[in-house]
Amino acid sequence: MDRLTRIFSSLLAPLAVGCGDHIDEDQFDERLCEQGSPVYLDAVEPAEAVDYLELRYAENFGVPEEPNWNVSIEESSGTLCGGATDAAACMAAYEALPNASDFSVPSFDIGTGFRSLAYTRVDEVGSVGTRTRLVDFLGEVDAIGEAGLLATLGSNHRINCEAPNQVGESGDGYVVYTRTGGGCGEGDDIEGHVVLVHADGTVEIVQTELIEKGEPGCSIGRLPAGLCRRVRVRRRDPVAGFFAEVAQLEAAAVPAFEQLAGELRRHGAPQALVRGAMRSRAEEVRHARVMARVARAYGGRPMVPRVGSVAPRGLLEVARDNAAEGCIRETYGALVAHVQARRARDPRVRRVLAGIARDETRHAALSWSLDGWARARMGATERRRLDRAQADAWARMEVELTAELDPRVHAEAGMPEPDRARAMFDGLRAALRG
Repeated sequence: MDRLTRIFSSLLAPLAVGCGDHIDEDQFDERLCEQGSPVYLDAVEPAEAVDYLELRYAENFGVPEEPNWNVSIEESSGTLCGGATDAAACMAAYEALPNASDFSVPSFDIGTGFRSLAYTRVDEVGSVGTRTRLVDFLGEVDAIGEAGLLATLGSNHRINCEAPNQVGESGDGYVVYTRTGGGCGEGDDIEGHVVLVHADGTVEIVQTELIEKGEPGCSIGRLPAGLCRRVRVRRRDPVAGFFAEVAQLEAAAVPAFEQLAGELRRHGAPQALVRGAMRSRAEEVRHARVMARVARAYGGRPMVPRVGSVAPRGLLEVARDNAAEGCIRETYGALVAHVQARRARDPRVRRVLAGIARDETRHAALSWSLDGWARARMGATERRRLDRAQADAWARMEVELTAELDPRVHAEAGMPEPDRARAMFDGLRAALRG
């Protein structure tokens, strides 16, 4: 992901500024990230050992009287109900755990998101959803995952996975490298922080650095194998139609990542790749829902994508699909999302797209990691076939992805005009080949 971030920055030419003391990254000497995402639970040691521990994300798209929860597991460790004397009762208690917590998460301005920990310990089933409970559950902070959780849960801080390392020992605790802000909109500055987490669980910000000022003026996602041909409905308002199609494509990316995760398991891929695919699936669920809300706000009506069943595929076929849909379509789509996050007319749409752009950049990085892993398992002949398939995809998709749209779509949705789009596409291709 670091490489893509550098490439995107050069192509977008962001307004980067330095302010305040520069953060010395040498103080961080341990990694808390894999594949561009934080991984906490492998480095968490609760005060009292548990059989199973998970970090979950729950989003309510309903109202308090009629909640509509979507719950996804961001990561887990151990065996659910592994030590229970009554497994059925344990599972029932687990399913009944509360979804809301004090650790609220910004949810693209639509719905409310919450993070929490869930655990099982012999016949005990519980959740951790408050700061006090988290400190008691962890006990003395003596592991980097615990420091990461305390530095981020319930705040707008996120682990800075763009840095080489994110955690270091300091005095009676740890320093954690975090970031805040999205860079989209007046006041939404991107800042880096050094967060000191003491052994007793107290937290303080000891240094802040301005990375990028918020930009006042501030196609996405892979497609699954088996996706039936999209039906484009003519609309009086091209902007409504555009956002409806984006929502449909985001929805199509959900089964794409689910399918990818299953294929990665069958081919013995590293757990980090499988976990990355499943996290991407959960994020695409949120993307599809929020873009559907955006489309409806403009008068559009997103269609549900139809995805047919696909027979198990060999590694070369999976890699060829990833080379086109992940390494090209998704990577370029992430770049375009960053452009839209700066150029879309409505600030609410810009905020939505800023969040999606960050996620899609991580998805693109996952695609390139998958590409490297697959190539390492192939012979020379298969690698040459993959190279040819990717070259063909670059040529084919250039026409598709840089096409001219209705002028209102370029203006309202922030889509780059054809000349700019082709320059971005060519620049991305050259940078990735370099």
